[in-house]
Amino acid sequence: MRQYGIDQVELAWYGLDLKEGIAQGTSVAEARSTAPWSMKPSGTGGVVRVWNPDESGTLTITVDQESKLHQQLWTLHQADKLLRNVVAPLMMTDNASGEIFSYTNAFILNTPDESRGTESATFAWTFGYERKVKIAPAGDSNIVGS
Repeated sequence: MRQYGIDQVELAWYGLDLKEGIAQGTSVAEARSTAPWSMKPSGTGGVVRVWNPDESGTLTITVDQESKLHQQLWTLHQADKLLRNVVAPLMMTDNASGEIFSYTNAFILNTPDESRGTESATFAWTFGYERKVKIAPAGDSNIVGS
């Protein structure tokens, strides 16, 4: 069993340290666009599994409204609307497990719907990516009791 802590997760994209603006108590949420396998009826009562080469997905982070990161992401979103080229690898390193994740051709997929209130809010920024590559550590790291 590993000792886990979100404070040991590093996240960077387009020269930004995304961890700096992530709202306290939240996590990074990843979702694949499609399952790697699907089932098709065979016509004889069975099914055939079919490989789906689509490895794209989304990564969502919850950002504090008052953070510098929130403003930087808005600036990059505006630049991308004009230039259509704000695309870069998104890198996540989990220092607790030693795992490294590389999200190829990541871009801002969706901007948050903002609101205003009597207190500062948090907003979800969603990134799209083409493919995820996971690099597992060579051995066990940070095992409880070791």
